[in-house]
Amino acid sequence: MNYSKTFGKVIKYLEELVVSGDEIDYEEIGRIVVAPVALFQRIFVFISNVTIAEYVRKRRLTQAGLDLKKGNDSVIDIAFKYGFHSHSAFSRAFKEYHGITPSQAKQKNAKLNEYYPMNYLDMRYIGGKRIMAELKKIVYKEFEERLMVGVHNNTSFFEAGNAWKSYFESDKIDYLKSLSEFTYCEDIDENDGIGMMFNFQDTNTFELILGDFMRVNTPVPHDLYQKHIPSGTVACIQIEGNNITEIVDSAFLLITEAIEKTDQEIDFEQFYWCEIYTKERYSLPLSRGEKVVIDYILPVKLKKDE
Repeated sequence: MNYSKTFGKVIKYLEELVVSGDEIDYEEIGRIVVAPVALFQRIFVFISNVTIAEYVRKRRLTQAGLDLKKGNDSVIDIAFKYGFHSHSAFSRAFKEYHGITPSQAKQKNAKLNEYYPMNYLDMRYIGGKRIMAELKKIVYKEFEERLMVGVHNNTSFFEAGNAWKSYFESDKIDYLKSLSEFTYCEDIDENDGIGMMFNFQDTNTFELILGDFMRVNTPVPHDLYQKHIPSGTVACIQIEGNNITEIVDSAFLLITEAIEKTDQEIDFEQFYWCEIYTKERYSLPLSRGEKVVIDYILPVKLKKDE
């Protein structure tokens, strides 16, 4: 995925929605980026400081203000033009954004806020946050078939931290330790937790398993969840940062940009996303107040000829 071109296509689509007043079609965005929308939304927020919906809303209110200053159309006509279904809803949103009413915006010296169309470089380096985390290592290797076994959650990026907290406070870790003879540890460093995200359902939600990799013949207890992981090529990545938030917020962008420079591409047909908190690179440095590293694993495939 070429992120410069991809962001450009997404912004072009959003700008078309600004003037049409149509609802955002997140499935269409997914087709444009060829990736789970939840992950793309996370990147979009990180480097622009706004959600996709907020971007469209700010752009519509900016354009509505410009139309009102021209004085050619009525307030209600402009409200409908930009997707607002009532005069009152438009007036509330307009005043919240501009600080004045739509009627006041028609006055000659009215001061209005302006939110300009974005481009990728502006989003990442000017309008967005500076990326402090650093990709330290990326290697490709063949991953043997296995199970991901643990506690299952339907969650979001906003609630995943609570899922981890509940997991560590539960007795499920002891269950997993009782299965240690089945643990698939040959290609995974000693760790204090693995989180596997998959089935990204919309702009934020996904399924999350917190647990460990197990062999396919593991007798999984009924109160633990199992997810089959087929054999195949995976990217194994290490990202370093000052804290977990700094890494997690920028991980997908850093990883996809790194993979893009190789002969591989992310395999979204069987996509999953694993975070591994190793003792050596995460837990011990964290206890010493040092920079930490999170390990990531995700499936890839040879890039198709374009």
